[in-house]
Amino acid sequence: MHRLDRKRLRRDLIGAGIAPRHVRRTIDELEDHYDDVVEQELEDGADRLTACQNALTRLGAHDDIVAAVKARPELQSWAFRFPRLAAVLYPLTFVALLPAAPVFIGYANANLVVRWTACLFLSGLVTAGILLFLQLAITLT
Repeated sequence: MHRLDRKRLRRDLIGAGIAPRHVRRTIDELEDHYDDVVEQELEDGADRLTACQNALTRLGAHDDIVAAVKARPELQSWAFRFPRLAAVLYPLTFVALLPAAPVFIGYANANLVVRWTACLFLSGLVTAGILLFLQLAITLT
């Protein structure tokens, strides 16, 4: 493997409680640094394979990177730093937002809601017409 394992690093950092925005930024910075080191090695005359291996060596081992980021508590998500508060706030938030879910879904699928409303209106008119016809038939016979 001669490239930074982005998926594994993301999985391990998220698992360590690092906030997703910090995970993205960390991985982007590591990839930029990796590319810079590879370019420098190539300019110094190394072949591509050696340049990639040297870049990975200079970045450090995967576990060392995860440990270094994990050691900085300011990068952790608030839910990981305050798990009891998250255990209370997450369910309350979702229960509070539950009645709004149809509104959000309806807004995202506005054309379907309009068609559904038009179908309901037309079916109501047809039903009212049939009932009116039956009422007139009963009354006039």
